Amino acid sequence: MPYTMSRGKNQVLYGLLPERTVDFGRGVAIARIVSLDGIVPGEISKEAVIRRIASEVRAWREEWRPALRNTALADPSRFELVDPETARCDLFPLVFWCRNPGCERVLDYTDAGRLPPRTCPECGSGQLVQLRFVRIHKCGALLPLRPPSCSCGAGNNRMALDTRESLRIRDFRWVCRQCRRAQQIFPGYCSICSSLPREERIMEVQLHRAGKTYYPYYTTLLNIPQADMQSLLSRPEMAWTMAVAAKLLGIPEAQDRSLLDLAGRPDQERVGQQRTVPVDVLAELTEKFQQGEMTAQEMADRLAVITDEAQARGLANPCEQISQAVVERTGLGVEAWRKANYELLESLMPTETLTTQDVYDLPESDIGRRLAGRLGLAELRLLSDFPITTATYGYSRSECGPNAARLNPFPPDRRRGGRLPIYVQKVQADALRIRLAPDCVLDWMRANGLSPTVPSGSDHVLAQQAYFIDLFTDAELRATLPANEAEVRAVFCLLHTFSHLCLKQAALLAGLERTSLSEYILPRRLEFILYANHRQNATIGALTALFEQAVPEWLRAVGDSRRCVYDPVCTEKDGNCHACTHLAETSCRFFNLNLSRSFLFGGNDQILGNIANGYFDFVRDRNTGAPEG
Repeated sequence: MPYTMSRGKNQVLYGLLPERTVDFGRGVAIARIVSLDGIVPGEISKEAVIRRIASEVRAWREEWRPALRNTALADPSRFELVDPETARCDLFPLVFWCRNPGCERVLDYTDAGRLPPRTCPECGSGQLVQLRFVRIHKCGALLPLRPPSCSCGAGNNRMALDTRESLRIRDFRWVCRQCRRAQQIFPGYCSICSSLPREERIMEVQLHRAGKTYYPYYTTLLNIPQADMQSLLSRPEMAWTMAVAAKLLGIPEAQDRSLLDLAGRPDQERVGQQRTVPVDVLAELTEKFQQGEMTAQEMADRLAVITDEAQARGLANPCEQISQAVVERTGLGVEAWRKANYELLESLMPTETLTTQDVYDLPESDIGRRLAGRLGLAELRLLSDFPITTATYGYSRSECGPNAARLNPFPPDRRRGGRLPIYVQKVQADALRIRLAPDCVLDWMRANGLSPTVPSGSDHVLAQQAYFIDLFTDAELRATLPANEAEVRAVFCLLHTFSHLCLKQAALLAGLERTSLSEYILPRRLEFILYANHRQNATIGALTALFEQAVPEWLRAVGDSRRCVYDPVCTEKDGNCHACTHLAETSCRFFNLNLSRSFLFGGNDQILGNIANGYFDFVRDRNTGAPEG
């Protein structure tokens, strides 16, 4: 009879994915997930999801992601978004182990085309269970651990697996029940990677459920409703980009006007208007031509002048004026804004579409306001019903992270024309948005010997914000930032470490597991968002309660996170370890790279060396005389 197993959708998205092995039911069997099936969510923009995936996989060289090369990701039709509902599994591995201590034979039914009996056919009494060990390789290969043949000629059906009462696979031995000869477990060579040197083709033996056998890769992004997104993005790219920038910066000309109004009409509508000649003017010219008052050439010339004038009026539209205002006030050219457009849109949309509450609006908010200022914050805001889309797009084995192992997409779905599936889920969660003050960060950079060059805009405050927009242009944040990108490294490490400490302290005060919360960093805006990822039901409302009841305690705890249990060793090394700054891979989108407490509290950074002024101490000294919180 078929067996079924129920699992929550979050368990699927974060782990129970195609090409992973699972313990099916309550130890009934070991199975390999073959595929997931579900619905195609029409409200989620496939182009936006693939754009985000493309930006994240850039950390891998293309030879480490052959099926996810840039050319493949440039064609959204090769992919399909799937909201998973059901999974199909196959029994794997088809290698069975006799549990009779006097037998312990391992029987290989991989190529038999049938399943073995319940009891061992060799000893007649031992129960056969699936062998729980498999072979893996960094290319993504997953193979059963099959018994070798013995040199005595007995074949592999006489081989027994002797664990020697050890939990370490390296201590295990194959033992021939005919000649009693023992040999070490050797995983063999990966047959898929024939072009690699022989030593790099050696596979690993792992317990099938071990973490190294499967690392899923996922991304999160703000889910902008499809209809609204397409309506806005149907405008010329530069038009909607500058409209978003104007709203985000608070340009006076953009106040009290909608994004769609600022972005102007779509290309096809505006072009049509620019080429239109008023009916009465056309009638007047036609009448003059018919009466011989003007020649055909004169009429054509007059029509050309009229259409040119109409086109000039079309170009002098509100979008053009807004663009000029943004560039003039910030001193930053339109190309830098264009490259940042989607990140700016993500930063703007929550305040445009969601219910938000600022820490300054809280009753008796004086203490929280003062503490936020002492930590160098420009904004601390609660976002209600924050929409997040999680998209899981691939996996690796043996190693995790860029260029350590091959990044594989999920197998093509034949039911969907061979397209590569991307498994998605949309949730709504409460979230906290924290933004650092640009002027504080710039002064802190200068205090540490850096020389940030702020654009020469007419509005110095807006020009400071524009500096960070330009700073992160083309920055690769999913790899270790080098010393020759000192300004990028300093700012991102500051923001990233700040985010991790805020998340850890928020989870602690809310009584949650750290894996229940995740971060979402928008570096160009010096902001990060902490959100409940709904991996546990207990997260519902937890951040709202924290915001409304415990902001002072939370901010104090973040400011007091100077120590690590491994100090002074951790501080002397780089102020970054699993005990103080690391988060689970499901909570950090940046592989726990570019982190160090030295940027907040002072100390050593392995790349930039000594950070003489930690951000918290610098802001405190900068605001000397501010009342204690």
